[in-house]
Amino acid sequence: MSTPDELRTRAAELESRVPPVIAGPRTDDERMWLEKAAALRAEADSLATPEQ
Repeated sequence: MSTPDELRTRAAELESRVPPVIAGPRTDDERMWLEKAAALRAEADSLATPEQ
């Protein structure tokens, strides 16, 4: 299991692979990387939030 910081670092790494939107339409891989980054950030947020 990864820590929230590790998940956020991995998300940032994936996002860094994607060029700015002004570079043209997103490829399938670029969309996949952004979706995976969003999922990693959501998982990090859920792990960082104390259970209620």
